[in-house]
Amino acid sequence: MTRLVLVHGRDLDGRDPEALEAQWLGALGAGLAAAGSPLRPTEDDASFVYYGDTLERWVDGRTPPPVTVHALAADPAALPRLVLALQDGEARFLLDVAREVLAAAGPSLAPPAVEAEGVVGDALVEVLVATLALVDRHVPGVSAAVLLTLTRDVYAYLHDDAVRRVIDAGLADALAGDEPAVVVAHSLGSVVAYSVLAGRVPGPEVPLLLTPGSPLGIRAAREALESRVPPAFPARAGRWVSPRDPRDLLALHDLTADAFPLPAASSTIEALRVTNRAPGFHAATYRLDDGSWAGYLALPEVAGPVGEALT
Repeated sequence: MTRLVLVHGRDLDGRDPEALEAQWLGALGAGLAAAGSPLRPTEDDASFVYYGDTLERWVDGRTPPPVTVHALAADPAALPRLVLALQDGEARFLLDVAREVLAAAGPSLAPPAVEAEGVVGDALVEVLVATLALVDRHVPGVSAAVLLTLTRDVYAYLHDDAVRRVIDAGLADALAGDEPAVVVAHSLGSVVAYSVLAGRVPGPEVPLLLTPGSPLGIRAAREALESRVPPAFPARAGRWVSPRDPRDLLALHDLTADAFPLPAASSTIEALRVTNRAPGFHAATYRLDDGSWAGYLALPEVAGPVGEALT
């Protein structure tokens, strides 16, 4: 029997994992129905890897709860406090990502001229605040607060060995066993799933790795990841599909050879362009006012490969 393993993205601390899993399965069911598939996975068919509280406590320097395996917006008012609390490494990482987002949003959106290299402390914060102000004013669908939350989470996972070990172990628990597993990993979850599956750790066959809204193509994230995990198509994965709405600037780039180069002999990532109706174009699931589902998982192009792999 092929199992379904679900790995969520950023900024989901303080949420009910069982309710989140139900949302994911509801949206996925809508996408499968739109794709003409009779499958409707239930919680008995799925493992939902929830690390939101674990990551949030690590980032804030508190004792984290464990990652759990269960069979949305950042607060703009907190932004100045969060920026001032950043370490230099985090601030530089956020600045690199913010500049790349501005460049993708339009060539006329030049970031502040002051370079951050060699600049520390208050001067670095000043450059960062000016750059984030440009994001808030000129980049549709992305706020500085949301960008900061994403980059802090990605930075913590990529640069803190303790954070990474705990979260990776949670996904490894979900993958334990001999049965094949379809892995659906959204946003930051795609970084976690790729890191675990490309790390050549023994585990089950993965007929499909699905990574909607993945930030793996962001240069700063890719370079930090490459220092630990050499670029590779995960050996256990039979197929890797990476859907992205071109307006989703938290994913920023399609996972093509330009943005995510793999060795010449590797299999090819299927970079899929879609239209995400959720606000901000990034969410995996979103309930519209009429009760219907939106988000990446509700799209037939995204859910269809899951149905094919599970059958």
